[in-house]
Amino acid sequence: MKRREQRVLRADSLNALSRQSGIPLSTLKTRVRTLMARGIARERAIEIALSRPVGPQGRPRSHGR
Repeated sequence: MKRREQRVLRADSLNALSRQSGIPLSTLKTRVRTLMARGIARERAIEIALSRPVGPQGRPRSHGR
């Protein structure tokens, strides 16, 4: 059986940046895409997207009824 070679992550790829910052890749891609649609350059859009914290996921729960 052949062993698959491990892929080496490029330091500037969105995948590597999302892993380093702890942001899901899909969230980072969406943020970058929306910023680029506003006319912001890709590199600047990545900086802005990484600087924003990730909010809580899902529907907010009501603690008292």
